Amino acid sequence: MAVLLESERKSAKARIFLAIVYSILTLGGVCMILPFSMMLAGSLASDYDTRRDLPFITALFDRNDRFMRSIAARFRRFPREIYPGAPEAWTIWSEVAKDREGIRRFGEEQLGPAGGKMRPATDGERERARRFLKNLSVANPEKLVCRHDPRDTPRFLKARYGTIEKMNAEWIVPHKSFFDASFAAESRTDGTDGFVCPDPEKRRAWLDMKKWYVENAIAGGDFVSRTMPRDMAANAAEIRNALVVQFKERGMGDLLREAAANYRLVLEYLFIRGRAFFNTLVLVVLSVLVSLTVNPLAAYALSRFRLASTEKIILFLLATSAFPAAVTAIPGFLLMRDLGLLNTFAALVLPGAASGMSIFILKGFFDALPRELYEAAEIDGAPETTVFLRITLPMAKPILAVNALNSFLHAYASWEWAFLVCNKESHWTLAVWLYQMSAETFISQPWCVMAAFAVVSIPTAAVFIMCQKLILRGIVLPTMK
Repeated sequence: MAVLLESERKSAKARIFLAIVYSILTLGGVCMILPFSMMLAGSLASDYDTRRDLPFITALFDRNDRFMRSIAARFRRFPREIYPGAPEAWTIWSEVAKDREGIRRFGEEQLGPAGGKMRPATDGERERARRFLKNLSVANPEKLVCRHDPRDTPRFLKARYGTIEKMNAEWIVPHKSFFDASFAAESRTDGTDGFVCPDPEKRRAWLDMKKWYVENAIAGGDFVSRTMPRDMAANAAEIRNALVVQFKERGMGDLLREAAANYRLVLEYLFIRGRAFFNTLVLVVLSVLVSLTVNPLAAYALSRFRLASTEKIILFLLATSAFPAAVTAIPGFLLMRDLGLLNTFAALVLPGAASGMSIFILKGFFDALPRELYEAAEIDGAPETTVFLRITLPMAKPILAVNALNSFLHAYASWEWAFLVCNKESHWTLAVWLYQMSAETFISQPWCVMAAFAVVSIPTAAVFIMCQKLILRGIVLPTMK
């Protein structure tokens, strides 16, 4: 039944009511889109602009900001040795990113006015930049500094050692995977401030990584790399020229490749390593199948056979929903331990097999089905299994779809229980690896964590889009019986 009749919709009160309803719905949509936009923008950010907290990446449409971000990709701090005339407040990149007017003036000084078409690099400027990069390739790595990208470390180490076992055999400190290794201290000090790497093999790997950056830049047709001469003031003119030529030739491409590197690292971490994807797929399928078996059977029994204690059973089932997961975690863990089910899919699936709220909703829907259908089935001599499978379940498809969706979301997104009952990494799901990634491995790279959130949200969004009509029917039908 409609809230407003067709004849009432043209009145002033009805129009005001509809305007309020649509305004609330629009506001709700904006409140959902804004956090998603900020997550997506954060997944494309870097340490230069990650603290802006904007729902978009300014560098995508601002040439000067894009140029500053390309510089930030190659220097740990703003390179005052190369640009001595820059504002004194420009030290760390997050402070530079706040000075939008200063970035505009800086960009116009280096690239020309933003209003007109940017002058392309000349052949002489390109050759000068290539010669500078070639000189770096034959230089002593001890005399070079490197602003390494932590996202490149696993790829470099895997190419150098092949296996983590071989690297651990040569390094003093062993690591669980290439993702756990870091050159943060070497990059920050790079032989200065009296810092000497205590691990000779790691030091050799760091020197090789400096050369690796230069060699990859030359092979990729770049004009500048993340490795620079230690005496940058003496080479300021050459570095400035190389940075400008690089930006003019491939500024937007570099931005997109750097943003895509966040997703490349996440896919390598979550999908390629271990069995995270397979474990999650098996868990989701089993959870949905078990939920669609146990909950409808329990609800059908309570609705069909009219037990004397039905109300008490329903009250007991609803009471289980009143306790938060943290309260039931310890007794649930002890039960799984006593049953010998730790580090198994059974420990992940069985505790969520039955849902008191789902059984309650399904029972209410089954109660509202026409009794004449069941009476006709009894007259025809249909067994109870046929009545359940051929009459009840087909009419309850929308409610079952909502039940399946809830089971999918719980199995897919829950990491606390999975982390508690499965301490072996071989049994970890995507949600557990995502927690590990955000809490430990990439805690200093929030842009990679945001990219991981965006990647793991794709299956949930796909399920909602494909099943939205069925889900909507499951939400609306119970109120229209």
